[in-house]
Amino acid sequence: MAKPELPPGIVSKEEPQTFVEAVGKINATPAFFDALAKQPDDGPTINLNFLRYRPRGDSSRYDLYGAVAGKEIVGVGGDIILHAEAITNVDKIFEISDKWDGVAYAMYPRRAAYLQLQRDVDYQMAIPDRVAGTFERMLYVLSDGEAIYDATGSIENFHKTNTRVAFENDNVVVSELLRFKKPDGRKAYEKFAEGFAPMLNKIGGEVVLSVRAEMPIVSEEYWDHFVSFRFPSLKAMQDLYRSDAFQEINVHRIEGLDGTLAVLGKPQKMPPKPRS
Repeated sequence: MAKPELPPGIVSKEEPQTFVEAVGKINATPAFFDALAKQPDDGPTINLNFLRYRPRGDSSRYDLYGAVAGKEIVGVGGDIILHAEAITNVDKIFEISDKWDGVAYAMYPRRAAYLQLQRDVDYQMAIPDRVAGTFERMLYVLSDGEAIYDATGSIENFHKTNTRVAFENDNVVVSELLRFKKPDGRKAYEKFAEGFAPMLNKIGGEVVLSVRAEMPIVSEEYWDHFVSFRFPSLKAMQDLYRSDAFQEINVHRIEGLDGTLAVLGKPQKMPPKPRS
């Protein structure tokens, strides 16, 4: 029996049984690129990457691809504004996924720049290292708009100021995709956000991004929104999430969300952007 055809960007939740299916968990299909080319192209975007390396926890083969991709992304006017190693050994109460090994925010000045990158010969030559070094990838287009939090940044601001997510030695970053319950889940989550943002600021953290989850590139599910929280340390994050004050407002988060995918990461110091 033939498997049902999935929309562009959505991949099956089943474990791959063939090499072609395995590659489909990593690389975007031509149907996605056709769909992306039809989208309005009026501002910078971020491609959110959650990465599971092959073998688990070992990025050495993927890094061969990353070294080329990073240079070529800068070449089309973009940048990797965050690269983080995932932290998975935390209490399940924090609802942090243990499935992923790495996180990257790849920013592009326009969708056309991402499509241009796909035609670059050096970039294409590096893709086999990405396939060989990756078990699975979650890749989603993020764009400004529909903010819930008063974030310290926006995708447009990161692009205009030529900056990256702030790096400090002990910082950790939670990167979280949200899907709201229908019809009023967003309103319930906004009640949580209203209480959470001051708590985060009080401990020296910040909301890095609050943006629209626009469309899947390689994803098992659809999402509505993306938030990124930077904490001064792992301990600070754990203490906040365990606090009575957080638990009091967390009921609104639970009430509002139909699903969430959160990855905790330790930001890595990025090399300076190469001069053009």
